[in-house]
Amino acid sequence: MGARVSDQLPDEVQQCLTELGVHYSDFEKVTRGASGYLWFAKNRLTQAEVAIKFYAGESGALRHDEPRLLSQLRSANILSIHDARNVSEDWAYFITPRCDGGDLDDYIKSRPSVHASVDAILGISHGVSEIHSHGMVHRDLKPANIVMDGAVPRIADFGTVRVLDAASSVTTASQHSGLYRPPESWITNTYTRSGDVYQLGLVAYQLLGGVLPYDGRQYLSNSQHKLYEAMSDECERSLLVDAAMLKRAQNCTLANFSTLPPWISAAGKRSLRQLLHPNPAERISSMADLTAAMHRLRGETADWSFNGTVAILATQDKNYELRPTGSGEFEPFQRKNGAFRRVPGLSPGTLSELVRACASRI
Repeated sequence: MGARVSDQLPDEVQQCLTELGVHYSDFEKVTRGASGYLWFAKNRLTQAEVAIKFYAGESGALRHDEPRLLSQLRSANILSIHDARNVSEDWAYFITPRCDGGDLDDYIKSRPSVHASVDAILGISHGVSEIHSHGMVHRDLKPANIVMDGAVPRIADFGTVRVLDAASSVTTASQHSGLYRPPESWITNTYTRSGDVYQLGLVAYQLLGGVLPYDGRQYLSNSQHKLYEAMSDECERSLLVDAAMLKRAQNCTLANFSTLPPWISAAGKRSLRQLLHPNPAERISSMADLTAAMHRLRGETADWSFNGTVAILATQDKNYELRPTGSGEFEPFQRKNGAFRRVPGLSPGTLSELVRACASRI
């Protein structure tokens, strides 16, 4: 009737899955991007596909914060909650719609166009604005916690959401995801709305084509690498990686802006740097300002994208392809009369040179 599993689940979770089998079928366990246990399933009557999340949560009053806070929010960019129930003293679950587009990491790997990327950033910022309007902060905005419903991003994980202190607009920092943790939170163990701005800044950098390695060892210096390899204690290794990531965040070198594609302008890079400023007082201060910056970037940037290694720009009048030659340069082609031909007057060159040249012809 219910889900069958090969690994060991808590007895009460397994019993609940069996009981849910009366109402749901086609159970599929999800092993990525969830704290607790997450299953996809299908409602037997409506055939609606859902996600069922089992969580233990924190003891005491905060234990049911995730479904309770999620139920208060109304946004197209936040997952809605269908139902929430206790299973036992230790476990509970809640049910949301299933989004079939994977998470934001999958979307980033698909290499969306500039405008599609900015639209995703704007969607996430709308969801975060709804969270902030209720006096809350998310504290763990990252691609794994955002799912795609078609082209619509939806914030999906609320296990780290906290209500800000009414007087100070501050709460404690989350210990999750050191890579996305704002630099001030490492030092003070506090978190404000500005922390969500910083985290979404890193997500925006990734969506726009910037490289952010998930392997923490890639942030170590040569001397730190040697020290890391000499260590046998995983806790010590983790602390070393955390210290390296903090130093890069404080120096604003965690994001390598040279990995952004050449169609992201100097002004666009300045906006991203402002989002990632290590000093919250110098950082873009609100989701409204972040949204304004992204609208500016969208308006000033042609809708380039990659298809494999080929850079593509399709406008209402013209279609360009910049194809790698194999010698480090690119060759420009333009579609005319249904076929692509070499662009007259443009010689092969670097991707940056040809992007600029095409922009002058639009």
